Amino acid sequence: MRLAAVVTMLMITLPVGGTDAPDPVSLTYDVVALDGKLFLEKEPEPERLTLGSQAVSGDRLRTGPSAFAALGVPSHTAVFRLGAKTSCTLAHERPGVLLHVEKGSVRALFGSYGGAEPRLVTTPSAVLAVRGTEYGLTVKKNGTTKLVVFDGVVEATDVDGVGPPIRVEAGQQTRIKTGTPPEPPSGHHMSPGDWERGHGVSPSGAAGVGAFGSPQGGASGSPGAGSQGSGGSKRRGG
Repeated sequence: MRLAAVVTMLMITLPVGGTDAPDPVSLTYDVVALDGKLFLEKEPEPERLTLGSQAVSGDRLRTGPSAFAALGVPSHTAVFRLGAKTSCTLAHERPGVLLHVEKGSVRALFGSYGGAEPRLVTTPSAVLAVRGTEYGLTVKKNGTTKLVVFDGVVEATDVDGVGPPIRVEAGQQTRIKTGTPPEPPSGHHMSPGDWERGHGVSPSGAAGVGAFGSPQGGASGSPGAGSQGSGGSKRRGG
C-alpha cells in the first residue's frame, strides 16, 4: 500500500465529515520567521527567500547550514518550524498533505481548524495525521522518521501501509523505518524547547512571532515561531 492509499485510508478513518477525497487545493505558505538562508529550488538556480516571502503548493524548499525558518499556513492554522539542512515539498500533490519532509528537522504546530479534510505531514517512511496538536519530527537520509509528540495526539502510519495506524499521545514518541510498521510508542521527557535546541529548530536570541503569525515576545519552547530577517529577494508579492 503506497502513499496515496494510506492518505485515502486516513481520510476515511479520521472524523473529517466525508469519505470522498477532495481535489488538491493550492495553498499559500508565508515565511513568518527566518534566521539564515532559505531557498526555493528552481531552475536554473535556487532562489533565496526572505522574511515575508510566500511560497505555494508544489514548491520545494530547503534551509541552509545553521539556518532556521518558519512557514505559516493561515488557511489551515498551521506553522512549520524548519531546522538547518531541511528539505521539504509544500502540499506534495495529495489532498490533506500540507508538508512532505524529505530530510531534516521540523516542529509542527496546529491550532483549531474547522476544515473538512485532515491535516497531514508525510515523510519517505510515514504519514502523520492530526486534528490539533504539537510535535517534532526528524527524517534521516535513509528515510527513517522519529516522531516526538508534545501536545495532542498524532495518528502515525508507515507509508507502505505494512501495519495499522498507531496513536502517539503527548509525552510519547515513535520511530518509523521505511517498509516497516511504526514502533510501539514509548515515553519521552523533552519539552518543546529542549527538543528545538537539540535539533537546531530555534534561533538563539530571536524575537517571537505567534504560532499563526501574530507578533509576541518569543521564549524558546513557546508556540512562537521566532523571527529574524535575512537578505535576499521576496517572491510573489511577499
